[in-house]
Amino acid sequence: MRQRDENKITALSNAALDLVAEQGIVNLSINKMAKRAGVSVATAYVYYDNKADLLGKLFQQVQNLLINDMVMPDESLSLEEQFAQVLQQYADRFRNNVREVEFLGAMLANPQFLPAELQNSGSLLNSELLTIITQAYRQHKLVTGSIDLIVAQTIQPMQWLLQSRIQNKLTISEEEVTEFIMMAKRAIFK
Repeated sequence: MRQRDENKITALSNAALDLVAEQGIVNLSINKMAKRAGVSVATAYVYYDNKADLLGKLFQQVQNLLINDMVMPDESLSLEEQFAQVLQQYADRFRNNVREVEFLGAMLANPQFLPAELQNSGSLLNSELLTIITQAYRQHKLVTGSIDLIVAQTIQPMQWLLQSRIQNKLTISEEEVTEFIMMAKRAIFK
């Protein structure tokens, strides 16, 4: 069996992210990705069975980078401050990984391109934020018990704002992030 070459996998991933940003998911192909990465098509097929497999693996990689495994804030802080710290981590990750945010948005909008087992797995909510929301809910500190409404008032707008700025070749300032987090806290906490 052929050994995994992490440099080639990285080049293929970067090529796929660039192509999705430039041409969209529909126009992505293993051939285009391999050419952009500077590897043979046969080499690309060593790592990916097909386009859905490629997108699925890349989707999981991007979710891990942007959403999973954040630092849980100090429990001595108020739930509102813990919430703010986790949202700040989202903002930092989103701002530092622009291509990945674009890719994540494209995949969440087009889950049919993912392998069947991943088509309903796209969530912006991570375990750290869910823990804080659950605690706040149990303490009756939230205006709603609906996780979907909370995500729709917090993380999704942040993702949308960044994507909008990316499309217009603009950035988000730290002041705007701070203001956004304050607005998100007011939207979900009593």
